[in-house]
Amino acid sequence: MNCSLSTVNLWISLAIALLLIAIGVSYGWTAAFPLFVAAGLVAVVVYVIIPQLKSALLNYAACRGSSAKCTMSLTIDTLGQVVGSLSVVSFTVAGIMEIAALAFLYSWILSWLGVSIQVAVAALVLSGQAACAIAILILIGVLSNAYSFKSCMDSQGSGTTIPVIEQQR
Repeated sequence: MNCSLSTVNLWISLAIALLLIAIGVSYGWTAAFPLFVAAGLVAVVVYVIIPQLKSALLNYAACRGSSAKCTMSLTIDTLGQVVGSLSVVSFTVAGIMEIAALAFLYSWILSWLGVSIQVAVAALVLSGQAACAIAILILIGVLSNAYSFKSCMDSQGSGTTIPVIEQQR
């Protein structure tokens, strides 16, 4: 049986690329549209790619077989979903607040309210960007965990492939 981590590598690479694009797009936070795009990109990672990644990891572990010595933790994958969800919420709320802030900035009397909302939007954008960065680090941890599992299984498998023949006395 040919077990490969190529599917895991593909999903993790795609997730990291989308998160980096979301961080880059969110730098245009003075308009609401980039924030909604960033929220959409992170939502794709959280609700589409991470479940596919989890499935690929389970398939790889099933392909390699069970071992008492080698284990693969999937709790780190769940942390990625939680952090990603936080980022989606941050970018979405920031986008909604940006629309309100821009509306208040058009009124001379209420412009102070628009400026104060802009400060809150900036804080939400920074928290969304930080959550994306943390999710990237978690995904790198998942990849490291998968390769550690592969290495452990390879070393365990290499020691058991040579049959031991006992001599009869």
